[in-house]
Amino acid sequence: SEMTKTVEISGEGGPLGIHVVPFFSSLSGRMLGLFIRGIEENSRSRRDGLFQENECIVKINHVDLTDKTFAQAQDIFRQAMKFQSVILEVLPPYNREQYEKSAIAPLCFLDNEEGVPKTKIPPPVHPKPALKTINLSGASSLEAGVQATLQQAKSPNLPRLGRKSSSPSLSPLMGFGNKKNAKKIKIDLKKGPEGLGFTVVTRDSSVHGPGPIFVKNILPKGAAVKDGRLQSGDRILEVNGRDITGRTQEELVAMLRSTKQGETVCLIVARQEEAFLPREL
Repeated sequence: SEMTKTVEISGEGGPLGIHVVPFFSSLSGRMLGLFIRGIEENSRSRRDGLFQENECIVKINHVDLTDKTFAQAQDIFRQAMKFQSVILEVLPPYNREQYEKSAIAPLCFLDNEEGVPKTKIPPPVHPKPALKTINLSGASSLEAGVQATLQQAKSPNLPRLGRKSSSPSLSPLMGFGNKKNAKKIKIDLKKGPEGLGFTVVTRDSSVHGPGPIFVKNILPKGAAVKDGRLQSGDRILEVNGRDITGRTQEELVAMLRSTKQGETVCLIVARQEEAFLPREL
């Protein structure tokens, strides 16, 4: 509470006019709230000075947004706006680093009765709270509740954030696919009636631009499983000779979806050789 400020608004004043994206901890990869990426001109928020760009909403009506999915956080916000009074805890940009560190510290605590350090295991990182998943099998499915459940059922167990809580490598999408330990692989996939057959995932970084884009799952049907070379955890570098660095997940998906049935997509991917196993993603 010392790091955040309280903003009280009325739910009856109309749209706020803010654009939010998931707020990830750069230290642990956890979803901590909603990052305010933009404020519309002439909007209620701009007119009343309610928010500033780059601030983060971390609590809504005393509900902590930590480890919520982006869809859950949006739903909590929508439900709260039905009330006359809405109380928001807002994190200013200059306190963000300190707040992220405080979100890691509670992972380990001391049991005073026994005097023995114990590790408190937080909820599993999956389904990755702030990751957007797009299914490339042909049907559009920006991760809705049902899609998230399906992905959770199909995906392998993921590591928990129990050990080495200060290590940046705990974030599944940090330090992965760097050129030092990765090899580049060229894969041609011919799009058939069942689509390309894989899902992609990214960590939206609104501060440093779009984050790297990875293959999340190989679907049971489609070009990818028939070809057999593409793997979960591969970082996508190029599509049909075009570098996708700095491009958003939506732009990449548009490129892939524009491929007609019978045409071939040429992918260049980076695969980690050691240390970071793709199934840990």
